[in-house]
Amino acid sequence: MPVDAEPERLDRQLDTLERLFDRDGVEVTVLHVYEEIDTPADEAGKTILESINENIESLQGVPETVEHAGTRLEDDGVAVSLRTTTGEPKQAILDAADDVDADAILIGNSRRTPVGKAVFGSVTQGLILEGERPVLVAN
Repeated sequence: MPVDAEPERLDRQLDTLERLFDRDGVEVTVLHVYEEIDTPADEAGKTILESINENIESLQGVPETVEHAGTRLEDDGVAVSLRTTTGEPKQAILDAADDVDADAILIGNSRRTPVGKAVFGSVTQGLILEGERPVLVAN
């Protein structure tokens, strides 16, 4: 279950999980992806960008939503593991799902305007179109 720093999105994900799955036998991997800084840099700047990307977790910190998700799931009797990684979000989520052999990916969708609801965000759309696992979208 990929988690970002948006508490409302996390609540929708957790509510969806609670409604759709029995707690017994469910294992949830809560994943937060730090998006690498990917900008062209001159020779001097390249080393700085590499250093930032290597230390991005300690620089940004883990969002409170990650710990909140773990606590709420544990309190509900769900087996949970917390995981962070760095990279392009869609690919990092797909790679993590492969690593844990996930049965499905539960992602929270951004709240959008009525017109925008016809189209998913780029990460959600990429997971649906390029992934090999079922993707549940919590709205």
